[in-house]
Amino acid sequence: MILELHAKNFALFEDIDIEFSDKLNVITGESGSGKSLFLSILKSLLGEKNEFLTEKSEVESRFLISGEEFVINLKISPSRMSARLNGEMITLADLKNHVGGWMDIHNQGISRILKDPKNHTNFVDIFSSNIQDQLKKYRILYNRYVEISKFIKINESTNPETEIENISQEISNIEKFLISDEEYNVIRDEYKRQSGIVDILKMIKETEYLVWGENGIEPILGLVLKDVKEIEKIDKNLPFLKMIEEIKASLMDLKKHITDYANSLEFDQEKLYDLEEKIDQIEKLKRKYGPRLSDVNERLEKLKNRYEQLNEVNIQLKNVREDFKDLTDQMKTIALEIKQMRGLAAEALVKRINENLEDLSMKNAHISFIQKDTDFTQNGKDQIEFTGSMNLGMPETSVSKIASGGEISRLYLAIESSISGNLPISTLVFDEIETGIGPRTSDVVATKMKEISKNTQVIVITHMPQIAAVADRHFKVQKYQSNGSTYSTIKEINGKERQAEIKEMFGKIPNQQK
Repeated sequence: MILELHAKNFALFEDIDIEFSDKLNVITGESGSGKSLFLSILKSLLGEKNEFLTEKSEVESRFLISGEEFVINLKISPSRMSARLNGEMITLADLKNHVGGWMDIHNQGISRILKDPKNHTNFVDIFSSNIQDQLKKYRILYNRYVEISKFIKINESTNPETEIENISQEISNIEKFLISDEEYNVIRDEYKRQSGIVDILKMIKETEYLVWGENGIEPILGLVLKDVKEIEKIDKNLPFLKMIEEIKASLMDLKKHITDYANSLEFDQEKLYDLEEKIDQIEKLKRKYGPRLSDVNERLEKLKNRYEQLNEVNIQLKNVREDFKDLTDQMKTIALEIKQMRGLAAEALVKRINENLEDLSMKNAHISFIQKDTDFTQNGKDQIEFTGSMNLGMPETSVSKIASGGEISRLYLAIESSISGNLPISTLVFDEIETGIGPRTSDVVATKMKEISKNTQVIVITHMPQIAAVADRHFKVQKYQSNGSTYSTIKEINGKERQAEIKEMFGKIPNQQK
């Protein structure tokens, strides 16, 4: 409900500072005094702009909703409006969503609540406690249904089975060629050796020729040895004969080692191609995931982790799909029960609404309903929409399309009375509800307004003294002139001042006044 309302420089209103009752509030005043302008202030809380504002205005209101206070601050100029909720900037759309859930204004045209057929279903559900009990069971399942639906939608959109297949292939490709740095070094050394065997053999042939060829070291050393032996015959103390013989023997050993080494060098073209392919594949992995083999290993671990996650998700999806089918079967069963109960409750509710309409001098008005099947929603699998005609001979149409302000206000009053003041709103604002009704009906309207205000805060802008007489708080709007300018004021009136106002509205003080 709205606790307080403050406004500055709002057109004719210089300063407004009022506190509302949590029950029935009435606003009265002469025609043209500024009551409609005051209604515009309330409408501004829903984000509506006033085309008559010529200077900057400020509006502040304090709401109490489910035990929590909310403060709305508005700054309004002829060209723009800004809003704050509890000190934080919000958009006008957010402002409308918040305040529209707390306060509904009935004047010219259809109210926000009646305009939305979803609320028609809520009226019926509020009317029947049995439906509410079933809805509690259903909504436990529905909340699970929403969670599972989101899980399935998110994970099916990623196509886990395809991703698992792709990751599995990628892991296989990496593991097929990935080796350690040490193993890679061995392969590269072997490749280098294999690719250089031809050159090695050529160099060995050159070495053999230089050492053992016709003019090589070994034949020349043989001639040297022959001459040294001749010298040794002359000089028995020759010191280097043995050294030369050892060199010749070493050359013979060297020839054996070189021959053995050359024989061990088996050039294998197929092996060379195989090594080349391995090196090429490893270098591709390094280019794709590297630049180091450790980077490739890191990528492999991430892929394996992702693979495990996806496998778990895939298993969960399979299990969830099975649960989902069981869940929807249970929901269908309860939703069908709710639909049947809702149809019966709607019949009883519209009967009571029509009785209330007759009490409110709308004998030619008639309300009915249609029941439609829907997808799963938090309210089940069906929806109620009120239809009707406000005048004799007029075809039935959706209540949301009926546009007469006074009639709609009384229709809303008839609905509210039918469900004992349990509408899903904390504040109701009525304007022009007296249009087209006489004194007797005014008494009925006042009685129903008073009854509604026991559960829902009501603010009524009216000329009806019957409502003013039973209000818990009475505010009067007046217009005056000062220094060549016109102003409006609003203040709470009590005691003799209030009695005088009601007497003027009645022509005399009524017995039913407070």
